[in-house]
Amino acid sequence: MSNKPNLLLIMCDQLRFDVLGCYGNNLVKTPNIDRLAKRGICFDNAYSQTPVCMPARHGLISGLHPFELGLTDNTENIEEISDPLPKLVREQAYFTCAVGKMHFVPVREHHGFDRMYLSEEIPTHIQDDDYLLFLQEQGYSHIIEPHGKRSENYYVPQVSDLLEEMHSTAWVGNKTCEVIRGNKNRPFFIYTSFIKPHPPFDPCSPYNTMYDIEDIPAPIHTEEERVPDDLTTDIQNDYKVNGIENVNHEEIMKLRAHYYGCVSFVDKQVGKILDTLDNLGLTDNTLIIFTSDHGELLGDHYAFGKRSYYEASTRVPMIVSWPSVLPLDERRAQFTMLQDIYSTFITVSGGTVPAASSGKNLIQAGIHPEMPFRNKVIAEFGRRHTLKMMIRWENYKYIYHANGGLENLYDLKADPNELHNIADQYPQICANCREELAAYYKSYDFSEALSGEQLIKYDRIKHEFKGYLNQYPVWCED
Repeated sequence: MSNKPNLLLIMCDQLRFDVLGCYGNNLVKTPNIDRLAKRGICFDNAYSQTPVCMPARHGLISGLHPFELGLTDNTENIEEISDPLPKLVREQAYFTCAVGKMHFVPVREHHGFDRMYLSEEIPTHIQDDDYLLFLQEQGYSHIIEPHGKRSENYYVPQVSDLLEEMHSTAWVGNKTCEVIRGNKNRPFFIYTSFIKPHPPFDPCSPYNTMYDIEDIPAPIHTEEERVPDDLTTDIQNDYKVNGIENVNHEEIMKLRAHYYGCVSFVDKQVGKILDTLDNLGLTDNTLIIFTSDHGELLGDHYAFGKRSYYEASTRVPMIVSWPSVLPLDERRAQFTMLQDIYSTFITVSGGTVPAASSGKNLIQAGIHPEMPFRNKVIAEFGRRHTLKMMIRWENYKYIYHANGGLENLYDLKADPNELHNIADQYPQICANCREELAAYYKSYDFSEALSGEQLIKYDRIKHEFKGYLNQYPVWCED
C-alpha cells in the first residue's frame, strides 16, 4: 500500500456556510459534516471569488482567478486551462476520478481525470450523463426532470419524483463509496460533487417534511432593500422568481425548509463516505476538503440565488481534515479561497504548484495559524452593467458596482447581517478601495474593470422583466 495520502474533495452546489452545525446552526441536522469538522479544521473566512457555478469551479481546478480564464459569469467562453488540478495530481501516480456535477465545457472534458461518473444539471444528451443512464437502467427514464422542475418552477418548493436511492444526491454518495472501495489499495484523488442544495429544492421523503416552517428563521432584510440597487440581484429575482414581491412569506418559509431538507440529505451521503473510509482503515491517511462553489440568499436582502457579495452568497464552508497531520476540532480565521484547494492538493500529492496560481497551501495555514497567509480577498462578478467588485479585509467589506458606481461598505463585526451600508460615512475608505481595485486589475490587465486608470462606471439602468429563463430539459428528445 502506498504511503501517499488519499485526496478527497467533497463539493456541494449553492450551500450556505451558515446552515451547518459546525458553523453555528442549531436547527439544520448535519451530524456527518459536523463529524468531519471535528476531525479537522473549519476555516471561518472562506470565499468564492466569483459566486456562480462555472467561474468558481474552473477557478478551483485551474488555480487561477476566474477572470484570468475569461469567466466572470456563467459563460462557455473559457480560456484553455494549461495545468488543471486532476492532471497535475495524476502525474504523481494517483488514480483520479470525478463523481457528480463538474459543469465542464465540453461536458466530457476530463482535465486529467482517469474516470468520470457525471450527473449534470441540464444534460443535453443522455449518453453524456452517467446518472441518467443509471435511471434508464432502473426503469426511470420517464422522469423528465430528475433534478427538480425548473423554469417557472425554479424557486417553487417541490418533492422529488424519485425514491431516495434513485435521487442524484444518493447516487453521487453511493458512487463515491464504490470508487473508494475499488481503489483502496492505491492512492486516489476523488472529486465528489453534489448538485444539491442547488435549486430546485426537491428533497424526497422524508427530507421534505424534516423541518417545520414554524421553526425556520425568517429571511434577514430591511424594507429599503425591497428594490435592490444591485442590478444583478434584480435580474436573478426576475427570471427565476418573478420578483420578490410575488412570493408570499409562507412560500418563502416552505422554500427555506425544503432547502434545509436538501442539506440534510447531502449530509447523509457524507456520512456514507466517511463510514466507507473508516471501514477500510483509510481515514487517517486521507486528506478531505469539504466546500461549496457559492451560497444561496434564500430571501435574505429580498433576493434569491447567488451572484452577490452578501455573505450568504459568497462565503462558503471550508473544512479540511487529515487526522494524521492536522489538529482536530479547531478553527482558523485566515481568509481563504477555492483556489487554495488547488495548491493544497497538488502540494500534498508531491507535485509543484505552478507559479501562476493564486492559491495557497491550507495545510500550512492549519498547522501554523500564526503564519502570514492572506490578509484580504479581492473578487469580481459580471459583465458591463452587472459587473461588481469586492474587497474583504479585517472586519470590513467594500463592494463597487459598475452600474452607476454604487458603493457598499459594511462593518461585519458591528453588522454581521449587512443591513447598514456605511459607505457615505467613510468616503476616504471607499476612495482607497477604488484605488486599490483599479491598481489590482491593471496589474492583471483586466481591462473590463477599468476606464483609463479608474474603475469603470456605466450610467445606472434598471432591469426590465422579460420573463422566465427557459431551462426546460432537452435530453429526453434524443
